[in-house]
Amino acid sequence: MVTLGITGGLGAGKSTACQRLKERGAIIFDADSVAKEILLTVPEVQEQISDVFGINIKNNTNLHLGKLANIAFSNEENQTALNNIIHPRVIEAFEKKRAEIKDQDGLLVIDAPLIFESGLDSHLDHTVLIYSTYKIRIARAIRRGNLSREQILKRIELQMPEEEKRELASIVIENNGTVERLYEEIDKLYNELIG
Repeated sequence: MVTLGITGGLGAGKSTACQRLKERGAIIFDADSVAKEILLTVPEVQEQISDVFGINIKNNTNLHLGKLANIAFSNEENQTALNNIIHPRVIEAFEKKRAEIKDQDGLLVIDAPLIFESGLDSHLDHTVLIYSTYKIRIARAIRRGNLSREQILKRIELQMPEEEKRELASIVIENNGTVERLYEEIDKLYNELIG
């Protein structure tokens, strides 16, 4: 089983790249979904968040993930504090998934915006940065409609600069064109890794 990390800034196209790899037969481990599941189901994590941020993310059946996101993405210190709680558990879940399928052939892909920041890269055979220009990333993120322009800019500001990620990634795929062009690059990558 070959392990591959796909990363990229907000709006770069990493989820689209992962979806294409899934269509080709890769197993996708969505780090954001796993992190959310941990937040919602692990009482110890909820207690740690309450201790650090002074908020409860769960009150009976009401979830306050929006409140947590507003606090976490307000500055680098808060984001780091949240990541220090969540990242070790996400890495643990990834290692468990890898152990479950280690004897299979194929590709295990982790879709994670913070591969380098979390130290996940040291657990992977290859890392791929899906790279798009700043202007294109903002336009794509705005089209999604789930964040305001101000929220998008703040989140991008808190992410590791793309140029730093370019230096760290073992493979860089430019995604400044069409979805079809991205698919071509992803298909080529898949064929190189799996054959």
